[in-house]
Amino acid sequence: MADVSVEIPSPLSECIIFCEVECVRACCGIDAVSTDPALIEAWCRQVGSVAVVEARLQLVELIEVVEDRSHRVTSTFLNHRTHDDAARRQLLDFLAAFEAGLAAGDAS
Repeated sequence: MADVSVEIPSPLSECIIFCEVECVRACCGIDAVSTDPALIEAWCRQVGSVAVVEARLQLVELIEVVEDRSHRVTSTFLNHRTHDDAARRQLLDFLAAFEAGLAAGDAS
C-alpha cells in the first residue's frame, strides 16, 4: 500500500495552529491540538466567515483523502501517519471534531 502525503493549506492550517495548545505537533502530533469547539469557534470569530468557509472546504477534501483506504496517509504538518486502521480512525475523529467546530463557528 502506497503512502499519500497531504498538505494542510491555509486557512485550515492556521486554525489547527491556533488550536495547538496541548503540546506541539512536532512532539505529540494531533494530540497536541485541542478540538474544543469553543476554541475553534474563537478562531472562526477572529478570522471571519470567508476564511471559515474556505477552511471547511479544505477539511472536506482532506477527509475524503483520509477515508480512501487504498493508501496510507502521511502529514508532516500534523505529524501523523495512518499506518493502521486505528491511526486512520484517530485522524478521522480528529478531523470530524474540527468539522463540527468549524460548522458551529460558521453558524455563529
